[in-house]
Amino acid sequence: MYLDEGLPQACAKLLHEKTRRQMTFAEIAQHLGHNEVWVAALFYGRAAPTHKDIALLASLLNLSAETLAEDFRMEGPPLRRLSPPVGPAVAPFCDAIALYAPAIHSVIVEKMGDGAVCTPSMKVRVERPAPTDRPQSHDIRLVLEARYMPYQSW
Repeated sequence: MYLDEGLPQACAKLLHEKTRRQMTFAEIAQHLGHNEVWVAALFYGRAAPTHKDIALLASLLNLSAETLAEDFRMEGPPLRRLSPPVGPAVAPFCDAIALYAPAIHSVIVEKMGDGAVCTPSMKVRVERPAPTDRPQSHDIRLVLEARYMPYQSW
């Protein structure tokens, strides 16, 4: 787990209950009607829950909705700071982006024109592809989908 000193109290409660109940982010996401990566981001203080999300989480994890809402309110907006990669599961993706950034940027510009990827609307999925030609494969697929905003002349 990626626990750091500055984890909001609401997030610590959610992670504690998730672990205690041996639930996965996918199970919780299904209950909330969200993507599992978004739910994990919420649990680590990187996304903001709606009142409906808080009520569903409180019900699922047997927590007080009022206390959970207050904990989130007291923490303020989500922590969306950039931080160094932590752990061997994420570091290779960060390394790949850093290594191939100029190439990725050039290909995007060739295909889409001069512009920028819109991070706030980005959706992230983690998939385990079905083994096809390598039955013993342990491949992983990280899919990032975002809106592309062209730069405008003015």
